[in-house]
Formats: sequence, C-alpha cells, structure tokens
Amino acid sequence: MMIMIKKLIVFSALTLVSIILSAQVAQPLYYYPHGHEPYEGGDKEFYKDFHQILVDNKMEPCENKNELYLLKVIVTEEGSVKYLKDEMNSGMAEKNKCAYNLGLQVLKYMDKWKPLEIDGVKKQGVASYHIFPDALFENYKEGYSVESEPALLEGLPDGINKFRSEVVKKIDLDGFQWKQSFKMVALFTVNTEGVIEDITLENSSGVPDFDKRIISGIKNVKKKWSPAKIHGVPVRYRFRLPLSFGNPS
Repeated sequence: MMIMIKKLIVFSALTLVSIILSAQVAQPLYYYPHGHEPYEGGDKEFYKDFHQILVDNKMEPCENKNELYLLKVIVTEEGSVKYLKDEMNSGMAEKNKCAYNLGLQVLKYMDKWKPLEIDGVKKQGVASYHIFPDALFENYKEGYSVESEPALLEGLPDGINKFRSEVVKKIDLDGFQWKQSFKMVALFTVNTEGVIEDITLENSSGVPDFDKRIISGIKNVKKKWSPAKIHGVPVRYRFRLPLSFGNPS
C-alpha cells in the first residue's frame, strides 16, 4: 500500500458467528458449519435427551433459576465426546456452578454424537449448547430449543445500518491507497454490559498500521448496545463484519 485517495468502505450486513470465543487447544479444531448437526436429531433432540437424563438420574435442579452456562464439547473422529475447557468462558462457569456441573454430569450419558466430516474426512469438531436448567427440569416442553435475543443498538430502529455508517466515519485511512479491490473481515463481541470488545481482524491487510486504523475505527464508535439475551439472561454475542475496499478510481 502507498499514498492514498480516501475510499468509501462498503460493509455487508453483520452476521452472527457465535456468542463465544474459541479456546486454545493442542490439535486443530473445526466448528460445525451451518446445516451440519453435531448431535443426531439436532438441538431439539439434544435438549430432549438432556431432560430425560436429568429425570432418569434424579438430578437436582438449581436453586438459582437464572443460571445459564455455555457447554462446549469436542466431538472426536470416532463419535465420542469430551468437555472442552474454555478459559475465556471460565467466569461463566464460576458464576453458574450448578448449570456447569449439570452439563458435565449429563454429558457422560449422551451418545448420539455425529463426527464432523470435511471433504469426506472425519475431523474433531467443536459443538456448543447453552444450558439453562430451569427449562430442562419440570418446566421442560417437548420441542424445546434455545432461542436468543440478539444484541441491538439502543434507541436506533435502523441500528445495524446506523452502526455501519458510524464506523465508516470513524475509520481514518488518509495516507493509504491500493491498486485493486480487496476484502477484510473484522470480528467483535458485544459483552453482557452492551459494550464492544475483543475486536480482531480475521485476515490482515499485511500493513500493521492499516489494520490498526480499521480496529480503531470500530472501537471509536461509542454507541450503546443492548446485550444479547437467552431466557432474559445477558450473554456475550459475537459479530462478523466483512469489509470490502473497492477499486481505486
């Protein structure tokens, strides 16, 4: 990149990647793509079996009815499963010990896991499920599946578009130019307080200062978000923001 004429940055729509960050592990891990279920029968079957295991084993419900834990597991190439310890999620485990412990206990009995296949080759894949015990004991209803309320910009009916335009205003790219169009992807999390954090780039431009200005532009948008919620409980919400830089004129 060299000296520049300022360019308009075109943002595609924000799309949800996930409510969580991945943990560091020794072997490569892959996330199940959309349409590929890690558990036979999908989420509804997972929660149905979870409920039945709770009942069959006479497990005790949580005293705190608002406990919520994000259970992450690794499904191996052989179809077995093991708990994935996620240091980024340790605070949630500490605050929701009952939901956390129930998840680990029930996990031992679940046996309908489906290995992830990529180009016909089985890989170990990461799956995650929100465990809200109050909906899985006597309040369980057939067909239950977790539904989340997404993070939203407060007081802005056209929130995403407003956020997009604010980001464009905040990014300072003076001093740069490019010879052909290219794309970058920014990732960020809206935390349980409604604050943007953990801003990263999925792919670098190759110019550190250019990357820093993209991140700074997003960081400098001070609009307040309402956090995402599951059963009314605030959760972290991960966004993926593709950025397209057009051809120079």
